[in-house]
Amino acid sequence: MAAMAAGQSADASQNDPDVQPIFGAIEQQRAHEHVAEQIRRQIGLGIIAPGDALPPERELARLFGVGRVTIQLAIGMLEADQLITTRRGRSGGSFVLAPAEQHGTLDFRVLEVAQSADLIREAIDFREVIEPAAAHAAARSRTKRELAAISSAAERMAAASTDAEFMREDTAFHLAIARATGNRFLVEAIEQARLHLNSVLALLPDSQAWHEMSVSEHEAILDALARRDPDTAHDLMYEHVKGTARSVRALLKSLDAKAAQARKRAQ
Repeated sequence: MAAMAAGQSADASQNDPDVQPIFGAIEQQRAHEHVAEQIRRQIGLGIIAPGDALPPERELARLFGVGRVTIQLAIGMLEADQLITTRRGRSGGSFVLAPAEQHGTLDFRVLEVAQSADLIREAIDFREVIEPAAAHAAARSRTKRELAAISSAAERMAAASTDAEFMREDTAFHLAIARATGNRFLVEAIEQARLHLNSVLALLPDSQAWHEMSVSEHEAILDALARRDPDTAHDLMYEHVKGTARSVRALLKSLDAKAAQARKRAQ
């Protein structure tokens, strides 16, 4: 009877389209593509800021454990994507381009966000779940060194003199908390969400009041982490990311309305 039930179950799974396995083709990434993707991620997260120079080719080859030809191919990909520019001479090197230099106008970034609106909405929903959980885990598992890294990012953010610098240190703060969980899956998840959100976060209206509120919220989260209070860290992080989510949703709604008006005019 058991064997028959098992056989019937197997037959049912073969006939039911809802339980069929889903496979996809494997795309093997070449070494220079892997290098370019890692550098692209650091630029996207704002960890390597506009105007910053990448390490020299020899140092990049050592860090990635590859040959200089692989690094040169990766640099070529990033130049083709207009993420970096290479200058020759004694003060030369590969430098990260600012968004305006990359695409000429702010309109490109607005268009990019409008076209990715559904993905951005999913990312902010995901962030409201994952980042409070990360703060909860970090409050329990963080080391003194990890707490110092989180605190240092908060201090640099408070002292930031430009919006770009403020955003970079904001990213550093959240990634430092993720690393303090000791969970590579949480780190990867928070990095990915941030990568999808940085373009829209850069479009949010900046003001001194907004900066002060963000700094204050970060300090409260830091205090909960220092006291090893996971529940408070979770709740404070949830309120923090929910506030950002409200602003992002309002911006997306505004872009949707403008797009609808443009389509109406075009008819």
